[in-house]
Amino acid sequence: MRRCLALCLLWPLAAAGGQIYSSTVSLDDGRYTLFVDARIDAPLATVTAAITDYDHLSALNPSIRESRVLDTGPAGTRVRNVISACILFLCKHMVQVQDVTQPDSATIDAVMVPALSDFRYGVARWHLTAEAGHTRLHYRQVLEPDFWVPPFIGPWLIHRKLVREVEVTTRYIEQQQVDRGRL
Repeated sequence: MRRCLALCLLWPLAAAGGQIYSSTVSLDDGRYTLFVDARIDAPLATVTAAITDYDHLSALNPSIRESRVLDTGPAGTRVRNVISACILFLCKHMVQVQDVTQPDSATIDAVMVPALSDFRYGVARWHLTAEAGHTRLHYRQVLEPDFWVPPFIGPWLIHRKLVREVEVTTRYIEQQQVDRGRL
């Protein structure tokens, strides 16, 4: 995430009712850094509940093929995800095992366990704040794959794919809010 190929600062993108205000991806020495600033049209409690339901993250996004809690302890929760990602004609199933903690009610941190993952390194932070019936999301992730990424894919295409995944997840959370309102 940092060769400081200053990349792809996108104009705001619609994400269902919410909005992606900005997003960037950079590549530095084999590590991709992603940052997304978005608004989700659902209350903070709904968003937090959705992204911390670790046994059911696969319901948030069809790219998440499997999600389950491996262990829970005082230091946090170990979560295993299998993610399917296709960029152009290349598809890859990736395993991510992360130790997830919540240092406070607005922050979720995840640290990759490289020995159990398809990544040499990975950290992520979700910072959520309530904003007049909506939730503001600041998301930052640094990933270093432990597999070959074709050079023609590059940060631009990875940026496009990752932002699309945020949009899909946002729409799911917002739709769950709408569905709850109908019950």
